[in-house]
Amino acid sequence: MLVSGLLNLNNAVTITRKTETSDGFGGTTTTSSTTTLLRSNIWTASNGDRTLSDKIAKSSTHVLALDYGAYTFTPEDSTVTYNGHVYKITGNMDNVGERNELILMGLVWLQ
Repeated sequence: MLVSGLLNLNNAVTITRKTETSDGFGGTTTTSSTTTLLRSNIWTASNGDRTLSDKIAKSSTHVLALDYGAYTFTPEDSTVTYNGHVYKITGNMDNVGERNELILMGLVWLQ
């Protein structure tokens, strides 16, 4: 059984990516795009989670879990929305155990 099967990855989240581009006149224009992922889960971070993934920042309040390969994160990804709650993406994604099964990402609850 894959690790992700144990984590109940059956919740949808929306990831917002903000991209800045030059407007040609010395300013910038910011655009947002969203991607909805159907197989994910978010839980409150605890000390036990940090032993599972030492790449998750200590300041994370929550953890996002996804199947490996479900999404490619970039530095432009800014927030995750789930069930009306918005979370800021922090740190770097972690390919848990380098097994290509599960991705974890640290989040900070905003609202």
